[in-house]
Amino acid sequence: MEGTELVISLLSDIKAQLGEGDGVSKMTIAFIAAGGALAGTLITSIFQLLNGKVAAENERLKLDAQLKAELISKQRQEWMDSVREKAADLLAEYDHVFGLLTDSDGQNQEQLNKLHLSTARNAVFIQLKLNPKKDAQKAVIDSIESLLMLLQYVMHKPNENHEADYDRCRKQYIQSLNDLFSHTWQRIKRLE
Repeated sequence: MEGTELVISLLSDIKAQLGEGDGVSKMTIAFIAAGGALAGTLITSIFQLLNGKVAAENERLKLDAQLKAELISKQRQEWMDSVREKAADLLAEYDHVFGLLTDSDGQNQEQLNKLHLSTARNAVFIQLKLNPKKDAQKAVIDSIESLLMLLQYVMHKPNENHEADYDRCRKQYIQSLNDLFSHTWQRIKRLE
């Protein structure tokens, strides 16, 4: 707006001066002045347009980064929830298997056979969701393997007392999951 008003003002001044005489030299000066004012207005408009485009691009990049961070956080939350659910199922099944293995009546083979497929499926699901190259995730994988090895040992030596060993492996499994979920939750909060 300022540029347009300036051009109008200059043209008015030129018109007034042309009315006073010496038309050729005044006319040249008038055209140069009007051209300069017009060029200045045009250049100002171009810079404002370019600055607006740069600002819009910066805002778009900022929004893209925020959207990406929110999407990654949402996916991490879903991943964590799915692992947490299967981990809880697996622990409950391992507790049940341990109870059946240490029961002295020996009539539990049919129930153990049914649980075997479910525990294997849950253990594999969890292991496939984890990256063994990351320490916190490898600790969960290792704790699952420790529980499984202990249950296999208990199956071969059911008459021995394995309560302390099972409790230690169980606590290790829970602690490794807590560490993993705590680490993941911190990354979610930071929108990483």
